[in-house]
Amino acid sequence: MIFRPKGPGATVYDVCDGPILYNRATAAPGAHLRLLYLKSLRHPLLKWFVLSGCRHASVAGGRLTALRETMAEAMAASPAHWRDEAWINRTFAPVAEMLDQIRPPRWQQREEAKGGPREVTRAEVENLARRVQQHIFGVWDRHPQDPYIPVQAQVMLSGDDRLGGAEFLDALAGIGSFACQNAVLLFALARIFSHANEQKLALLRKPYAGIAEPLRLKSAWISHRTAFYDVIFFEQLYARLTKNEVSAVEAARLTGMLESLLSYIVVTSQEWLTSPAKGLRHPALTCLPKDSEGRPLCRLKPSDWKRKSELGFGDYVPDVDTTFLGLSMARKWLDLTAKRGLHCDGKLREACEAFLDQPWPEIIGEYQVGGPVAANPPTMALTKPLDYYGAVPLWFHKPFPGENGCLVTEMLGNEICPGHNMDIVESLLVNRRQWGALSGENLETLRRFVEFHRRAFSSGNFREESAVRFYLPPIYVHYAGRVYDAWLDMSEAERALADPQGAIPFIRDKAIDYCREDILGATANAFDAALAVSALCLLRAPKDDGAIQRGLSILIDSQGEGKGREPYLGYEWTLVRLPTRIIVGSAPATSLFVLNACTEALAYLYA
Repeated sequence: MIFRPKGPGATVYDVCDGPILYNRATAAPGAHLRLLYLKSLRHPLLKWFVLSGCRHASVAGGRLTALRETMAEAMAASPAHWRDEAWINRTFAPVAEMLDQIRPPRWQQREEAKGGPREVTRAEVENLARRVQQHIFGVWDRHPQDPYIPVQAQVMLSGDDRLGGAEFLDALAGIGSFACQNAVLLFALARIFSHANEQKLALLRKPYAGIAEPLRLKSAWISHRTAFYDVIFFEQLYARLTKNEVSAVEAARLTGMLESLLSYIVVTSQEWLTSPAKGLRHPALTCLPKDSEGRPLCRLKPSDWKRKSELGFGDYVPDVDTTFLGLSMARKWLDLTAKRGLHCDGKLREACEAFLDQPWPEIIGEYQVGGPVAANPPTMALTKPLDYYGAVPLWFHKPFPGENGCLVTEMLGNEICPGHNMDIVESLLVNRRQWGALSGENLETLRRFVEFHRRAFSSGNFREESAVRFYLPPIYVHYAGRVYDAWLDMSEAERALADPQGAIPFIRDKAIDYCREDILGATANAFDAALAVSALCLLRAPKDDGAIQRGLSILIDSQGEGKGREPYLGYEWTLVRLPTRIIVGSAPATSLFVLNACTEALAYLYA
């Protein structure tokens, strides 16, 4: 029986039930679409508590017929249809038209900051650092046989506010997996109909104070671990160990955690690929490693692993930024152990050395837009209005077997993220001597990366949420701080070679202004403030203008907002815009970012 609620307009079930439920598709795309529809939009809780009450007044008559015909075509589609951009644009035009009609609420609630910052003492910052550090140690100790820091993912069915009709069609045409294309289609429908009822929409998402969104709806969280999270955690704990005075007991704890994290990053999460143009065989880091029997090594529950596969994420391509972040941290770890004479696991040392001992500027140069090769170019242009010259896409080249013996190389589509590209610059600078990054074609590759970021900052596009992919603008700016910190470790001659136009000092000034004005000049939550404080310290911002003090006062005053003994809430640290908006973070992750802010402030402001 087709679900037909009473009242004006139609629901998503009027659109989908007939074409999907009662069409026994034999082709693989249609069969998957039916399965995914039953598992997602027709899930009993979502159906009866939310979407059944979301009647769209404009979906009636001819428009309802057009949407039903769209879904019928999707059910009958072959893999070849999903690779035909003209078919996609024609078939899904009715859905794109409705996405353009959405006028989302103003989720971020921000008011101009009033008054000057209060004075924050060194003792207050040290006390906060100790508190969040103890929280992190406590979380780590919960799993003594296999310790890790958990991170949660929360699906936001209201969708991404930057997914309009053009972006939707661009994504469908750029994704190489019909399973993921089906997911984008169904979640686009969920976005359209959930926005048709303000009361039901409020069950899914609520306005919040600040820039980063807090995680809620704990029952829907998917807890997991990836090398991408661990490499950021490694950097934060590494900074604590190397920039602050810590006791011998603390130093031993931090050193052990760093070694464990780096082993998961470099050893557990590593796989081998071949570059697309020159055929260079090289290692890379994946966010979802598997063991020899195909079981996840990312701490996902079996039910969540199964759900991930049903959503079209059964396979995952190693990502560029995790790999280059891992290369940066491997370099820092080897240098630290050598400098301090620390005992280091011999196998881990060998793994780090082998990981670093690759022609990385040449490998990544194959992917660079505007470079001499430009292999594996982006298949989507969702991060607008960036100019992509000098950047590389998210994913490395990795083919997967598809239908009829064909190879699929863009399972999730490939696009440009500025934050990923900032990670590459930092790693090239940190490893410049070993890789010869300041000579020949490698130098030209580095300069193109720097020019990409200069244009992002000079145009002001770095402030636009539509211009980032896996982050919000504050994270991108924070990464600029990490690059500037590495920049200061270079000689004047090296700086002149890498950046003859002075782009990095220019980016520094723009980033400082953003932290002072955009982040701390208005309502900011604890996560926003942590990013701003860390960035301002790394960028060597003025100490006497009160910006760092304001950020620290927010961190101190926000203590206790978390649940139970957690000092802070979990906030949106990273996000996925497709197939729908998924925000990722956790309470211990927030504690780590706050610890990093305290670390940098103690080293810079109170040194």
